[in-house]
Amino acid sequence: MLAYALRRCLGALLTVLALSFVTFAVFAWLPGDPLAAFESQRRGRALDQARRTALVEELGLAAPLPARYLRWLDNALRGDLGRSLRTQRQVTEELSHRLGPTLELSIASTLLALLASLPLGWWLARKRESLLDRSALVGLVALYALPIFWLAMLLQALLAVHWSVVPLYGRLPASGASGLGTRLHHLALPAACLALHQLAFYARFARNTAAEGLDSIQTLFARACGLTEARITWRHGILPSLVALITLAGLVLPSLVSGAVLIETLFAWPGLGRLFVVAIQARDYPVVLAMTVVIGSLTVTGSLLADLGGRLADPRLRHQVSER
Repeated sequence: MLAYALRRCLGALLTVLALSFVTFAVFAWLPGDPLAAFESQRRGRALDQARRTALVEELGLAAPLPARYLRWLDNALRGDLGRSLRTQRQVTEELSHRLGPTLELSIASTLLALLASLPLGWWLARKRESLLDRSALVGLVALYALPIFWLAMLLQALLAVHWSVVPLYGRLPASGASGLGTRLHHLALPAACLALHQLAFYARFARNTAAEGLDSIQTLFARACGLTEARITWRHGILPSLVALITLAGLVLPSLVSGAVLIETLFAWPGLGRLFVVAIQARDYPVVLAMTVVIGSLTVTGSLLADLGGRLADPRLRHQVSER
């Protein structure tokens, strides 16, 4: 198991390095002036030749691509992801400033989705192949297929505009007990939009995994031994789905940090997703490059953790590894 983990970690490291180089090369070859974002902060006034030459030298834009990449990689390994062309702040400072709101939104929506979807999925597994189960599956597929921006605008129109029960957009900085209530009030609608979209996926996942366990030979043998239905459901339906959820959780890790780009844009939520959109519109290449590499690295890390966590939780997978 240890040798397998080391091989997987080495493969993940090489994948991240390849991803960073490809991403850097793509942004280096994109058409357009990389200093356009800097000039946009000067209200359209073009840079003079001396200032432009100094910026090109400072950013290393005149150097060959391999040299520029090695310089960027060396700085990134030291925690320096460059300077934003739009705000002239360190990229790490920009990302850390937006990380809190994104984690707040993503974690709240994921908790809401899990609390609603897992019991629903397990209940549908016990009612599998019934009319209720098939109708619920059709409804969940329809909910998952709905465009998230359409669902968000519909909820905005109903809950924020027509009924005025929640704020339309924004996130207010607040502290204390009253401030917590205000923050939750602003968090409710965007978190609910993300949770509804995730609910359909998690509920179908929990239902299918639990149904597979309840239809297994082990379940038939447990019933023949006289075990209660509640114990059978817990041991052969719910527990296997929780083990499978470990694998799924690793793949969900990047979304907890990157945030929902559309939701953060629609609700003017000051998170990483909105920063990504603003940086793309302003051609702020250092910020876009850093976010792309960070999200890609989190995806690889999440996949690695899901693989190793699943093998630790499931003895059958560990046995497969030991036979190799």
